[in-house]
Amino acid sequence: MKPKILSIKPTILLMILVAVGYIIGYVLSIVNFIDFLYLIQVNLLVFNGDYISLVTSIFITNSFIDFFFNFISLGVIYYLFRSYAGKIEYVVFLISGIVGNILTLFVFPPRTASEGASGGIFGIFAYYVILDMLELNRIDYNGLGILVFVFILSDIIPNVNYVAHIGGITSGILLAFATFRLLRKNRRI
Repeated sequence: MKPKILSIKPTILLMILVAVGYIIGYVLSIVNFIDFLYLIQVNLLVFNGDYISLVTSIFITNSFIDFFFNFISLGVIYYLFRSYAGKIEYVVFLISGIVGNILTLFVFPPRTASEGASGGIFGIFAYYVILDMLELNRIDYNGLGILVFVFILSDIIPNVNYVAHIGGITSGILLAFATFRLLRKNRRI
């Protein structure tokens, strides 16, 4: 019998990790703000060797609004796609979030602080939209329209890292093409 934790769908586990990251970020920002700064991405700290924050900042936030929208967005993605990519979803999420964070390093000033899962979430959403289009061999105007609409809507909110969103979307698209090519190649064998 499979342990229950291993049977959790990837999107649901990501929702749980985002919730835990918010709790940790909120508590740490009150109790020990210096440690909090080393878990979120502060560009200057990353340039000085705090590379682990390129990953930890994807999960850690002390903003309830950031947590809430990320949690709801993952819920919507689960409702639409039911984690049908399986464990690949974790890879897409992490790569998209990390690429968004790396782009943030080079676009925003050194004292910029960034946190939250939205780059990874945009990556997952773009991945599913593009992979569906490739597998069905047709353009999904609804999926693309929703992706563009959510991107514009989320980026009119003040203090949102649109660069991380662009990095996430770009990564999700590229990973969808790579997955499709691998799947097509494996089907020929």
